[in-house]
Amino acid sequence: MAAYSYKGISKTGKEVKGVREAVSRQVLTSELLSEGIFVSSISDMREKQPFFAKLQEIFAKKLNLSDTFFQLSLLLRSGIPLVEALKIVAKSTKEQHLKNALLESASKVSEGMRFSDSLSKYPKIFEPMYVNLIKASEQVGKLAAILADIAVYEEDKRKNTDKIKTAMVYPMTILVMGFAVLGFLLAFVVPKMESIFASMKQQIPASTQFLLHVSDFVSEYGLVLLLFIMFIIFSIRYLYRNNNKFRLALDKKLFKINLVSHVSVSKFAHVLSFQLKEGLPLTDALHYASLVIDNKYMYNIVSQVRESVQAGTKFSVAVRNAGIFPELFPAAVSTGESSGNMPELLERVNEFYSKNVDKFLTSFISAIEPIFIVIIGVLVGFIVVSIMQPLFSMNSLVQ
Repeated sequence: MAAYSYKGISKTGKEVKGVREAVSRQVLTSELLSEGIFVSSISDMREKQPFFAKLQEIFAKKLNLSDTFFQLSLLLRSGIPLVEALKIVAKSTKEQHLKNALLESASKVSEGMRFSDSLSKYPKIFEPMYVNLIKASEQVGKLAAILADIAVYEEDKRKNTDKIKTAMVYPMTILVMGFAVLGFLLAFVVPKMESIFASMKQQIPASTQFLLHVSDFVSEYGLVLLLFIMFIIFSIRYLYRNNNKFRLALDKKLFKINLVSHVSVSKFAHVLSFQLKEGLPLTDALHYASLVIDNKYMYNIVSQVRESVQAGTKFSVAVRNAGIFPELFPAAVSTGESSGNMPELLERVNEFYSKNVDKFLTSFISAIEPIFIVIIGVLVGFIVVSIMQPLFSMNSLVQ
């Protein structure tokens, strides 16, 4: 969906304007007419935004949601009305897309719309899970508290994502730089040495001959090989995104890897615990928790578990029957059902698997860094020795 700014006249003759997401201008016009607003103009916000503003729009959700919810919670607890709080937070928000959503929400709330309903018009920014938690809090008067909890949850989610990304930056940098150096040597340095070797009236060592063959191949077919590799990568990515059978088959194999299953189960347990603690019904919590699961195979299983629970099966029984969860998860669910503290036990499951993932990543990075360095060092060393060996031989003959 795109964001559109609009101007119009209400039934009372009052001029109204705002910003709203919609599939198209026509759909937005129909929505506004159904609300009694006669549209005078609609413009696409993207046409008014410079390139960097569009980039900010893409990353708005990642950068500012935690701060947004925390500030709203703080202002509400200070006694500031919701409409004013939304305007204050919007004023301090740099991301234009998020600012527009907050201002539009403030406008709708001032007209009598519920806060949760105003947020639901921006599903790309505010997750449906958050909207439903806010809707539940509106009924019991706990809006400030739930906004604070969402802020903490959003911050924890961001930290966990950043932790994995940060852990992979250094080894990937070493790998990319190493292969860049190798490519430069093979494509530019070695070919220049080939004419020198050709003028030598002596047998070239086997390692040097092999290096020259590799260099010729890289020089002639390197670009084709690179394009082929990129084609394979993008083909797999395309199939993964657009072919459900391919994605399901691949995700099923990936789920058998402990790291993947532990990350998925940890995230699922954390989201489920958070929602149950805030009072959402189990079936609703399972639905919204399933939406955060990236693995299609696990998503399908969780959907089946939810259907079983809706049909009357105990949650612990449905989880055990699924047969894919590590033993700790169904044990925690079973104990939680008996003791009534399922949210706390699910959070402990999350903490346990999060620690396991952290330990694995720490060990993996500690092991992979020297391995990458050694591999790149050996390859570069082989190239240097293969180049220098015939030169030393020629020098000894001259002497």
